[in-house]
Amino acid sequence: MLFAVAQLLGGSLLLLFGGEWVVRGASRLAILAKLSPRFVGLTVVSLGTSAPEMAVSIATAMQGKADITIGNVVGSNLFNMLMIVGVSATVSALSVDRQITSFDVPAMVAACVAMWLVGYNGNIGRVDGIILLIAMVSYFAVSYKLGKGHTSEDMEDFVDDVAGEPLETSSFAKKAGAVLLQLLILAVGIGALILGCDWFVDGAVAFARRFGLSEAVIGLTIVSVGTSLPELVTSVAATLKGERGIAIGNAVGSTILNILAVLGVSAIVSPVGINVLQSIQSVDVPIMIGAAVLSWVFLRTQRTVTRLEGVMMVLLYFGYVLYLLIANGAIFSGSTTTQHLLRLPFLGT
Repeated sequence: MLFAVAQLLGGSLLLLFGGEWVVRGASRLAILAKLSPRFVGLTVVSLGTSAPEMAVSIATAMQGKADITIGNVVGSNLFNMLMIVGVSATVSALSVDRQITSFDVPAMVAACVAMWLVGYNGNIGRVDGIILLIAMVSYFAVSYKLGKGHTSEDMEDFVDDVAGEPLETSSFAKKAGAVLLQLLILAVGIGALILGCDWFVDGAVAFARRFGLSEAVIGLTIVSVGTSLPELVTSVAATLKGERGIAIGNAVGSTILNILAVLGVSAIVSPVGINVLQSIQSVDVPIMIGAAVLSWVFLRTQRTVTRLEGVMMVLLYFGYVLYLLIANGAIFSGSTTTQHLLRLPFLGT
């Protein structure tokens, strides 16, 4: 069991650092390609921070662990919409531009509803996956078109806030060197994500078997939180730097990509598609849709998420996790899971 704990912790660290390196490399490559800040925040950075979910979901889908795959997507989205936005708003009230509230957040709600629709028959197959990927490409295209018109100075400021020190691109040699460096950072980040997701999945499955929890619950909680660490770190850091729009954009973009890209690719590579448990389809996915609508309501109110609303979102997430534990008998004295927990060296004797 201690080995499983070590796998979870080691995997989480690799996912965290790997996600950070992917974000850094992707952001800087985007600025070198002269993409707009809004497009970078809602697509490139979000795709980078969603890489752990992608890695874990594809790995579990190919291994036939569909419960973890679907649970990871739903759990990560709930973590994005409630915990990440909530914690960021608690640090400082979040305000966003009109474009996010009028296009991107409605797109997020639509993506959540689309997930419920494609899983209605209990299986998300290759055709469904292809449809989701087509929707993702369409979202990227519209987002890029809407993001035109920003100045190069805006883009440089954006990437400096997300990725670190300013870029030196005054000459061809410097540009070539910058591109190679960011490609190297991106490659190292992807490698860390692949190894980290392998450790994390192995540790999560060990927990599922040891504590008697279903793989669906493990995916909805432990795996989804672990793979969402890059989004949390990026959003909180952006909030502390005063880039509050990035915090919202990262959470919104990651939620959209988790469904359209992560679930879409996982459904395509899975030998038999992704089976959706009735409990997830009838309870967890509707809760995810509700969280998306709640986020939209909060953002439409003067385009700001206040500290009080942030606290409410965090409490709602913890309430959801508590519901999962109660529903699976994980916190009652005398339950098999509680007895196993009390045997852990750091929780009991």
